[in-house]
Amino acid sequence: MTALLMTALLLAPGDADRWTAEQAWSWYMARPWLVGCNYVPATAVNDVAMWQAATFDAKTIDRELGLAQDLGFNTVRVFLNYVVWEDNPVALKANFGQFLTLADKHGLVTLPILFDDCFKPEPRVGPQEAPEPGVHNSQWVQSPGASRRDNRAAWPKLEQYVKDLVGTFAADPRVLAWELYNEPTASLPLVEAAFGWARAAKPSQPLTTTVYGDEAMQRRIAALSDVLSFHNYGPLPEVTDQAARLLAQGRPVLCTEWLARGVGSQVESHLPYFRENKVACWNWGLVAGRTQTMYPWGSPKGAPEPAVWHHDLLRPDGTPYSKREVQVIKVVTGRLPASAVPVRTVLVATAERTPQPWRFTLAQPAADWFSPTFADTGWQLGAAPFGTEEARYARRPMTIWTTPDIWLRRAFTLPEGGWGEPVVVCHHDEDVEVYLNGVLAARLPGYNATYDRFDIAPAARAALRPGRNLLAVHCRQTRGGQYVDVGIEGEPPSNAPR
Repeated sequence: MTALLMTALLLAPGDADRWTAEQAWSWYMARPWLVGCNYVPATAVNDVAMWQAATFDAKTIDRELGLAQDLGFNTVRVFLNYVVWEDNPVALKANFGQFLTLADKHGLVTLPILFDDCFKPEPRVGPQEAPEPGVHNSQWVQSPGASRRDNRAAWPKLEQYVKDLVGTFAADPRVLAWELYNEPTASLPLVEAAFGWARAAKPSQPLTTTVYGDEAMQRRIAALSDVLSFHNYGPLPEVTDQAARLLAQGRPVLCTEWLARGVGSQVESHLPYFRENKVACWNWGLVAGRTQTMYPWGSPKGAPEPAVWHHDLLRPDGTPYSKREVQVIKVVTGRLPASAVPVRTVLVATAERTPQPWRFTLAQPAADWFSPTFADTGWQLGAAPFGTEEARYARRPMTIWTTPDIWLRRAFTLPEGGWGEPVVVCHHDEDVEVYLNGVLAARLPGYNATYDRFDIAPAARAALRPGRNLLAVHCRQTRGGQYVDVGIEGEPPSNAPR
């Protein structure tokens, strides 16, 4: 977001009924730090299936919201869908009311969304298409749908929908706020209309919409919202920059979508930041299910379960995708003491404290360059970190690297006795591939600005063994500065599986 856009946001006209900044901060500071997830039950393929009477699954919702409570979450964000209301408004409101009761039972306040421009353009009630195997969120549908959004003749019914939902629950303390529109694209007129309709229902809760779209739309949405919501699935520097720019407008800021492990949005790096700065946050996904959001964006049909999940925290039986992540979440939310996260032992040191030796080359190597049997005797010797000198990095590079690509190899020895939950420790700018004993351990696109921990793919974990091992790294730089340093950490042998 440019400085010019920020100035425009500050000057953009709102509406007469918008909360003052003082009202917004009074509402926000009266609450604990808000931390939770975007929630769809594992049995629902989209928000139509979640809410329509034939497939509303209160038993699963109750059980899974209990899992959210166990993590220390205190809020959930849920998508409603206009077509369910259009088909049977009484049933939708009854199901939403039952959901609020179940969420409240588990100590969770609810952030509902009324409209959404994501994915398939025409929602319908009735049986929903089965998920396409391997495809991320393959049957997600918009609300109200493109044909209604773009047809003013359909808007009187949309107005009834907004006024009915907001009006019915206008004084309900179980509703945290109303997010009127998720990620609007070319729908600014409907965004503006939705704010007017919702204000007419006189809710006790604040109104917001994702700050999204082109500059004019972002400016207008920010001017209409009581509190400011944004989405950011990028590395922590991008999140902190966006949050700071929005906070400069003098209103509370909610990060209503984050967590995409493969592109640098990580539990261990991001959640402590949100807590320390009291930025409300909702990661995408709780239990992996029919939405299949554990698969990355753009995953092809038939793709196997990814080694590194994109979104989601738990498997359908409630066990964690990552034990380490769940421990971190529970520590940050106060469910566990800090001592519950095992102290990690260094298996392969990074250069955070002391320069570390590597063999490296700047010329395209043979295809098997990451294999333990590859002969790298012709490669240069150099000390990490590798990169260019930039003030934003905590440590200056020991070996200057200015070409687009660098390939690194380093042998290391693992002790006898086992090690638990090894992770890659990596400070990278930009795209990195990490191999252990010739097996892909992690692919990390983008960049970060510090040393973050990343899960190792199961096949690469299985390739580790006591004695000699090989760590191989490829980093590619496309623009801006560049930097790479990699290590491995694990739990001490006393914590390792036996």
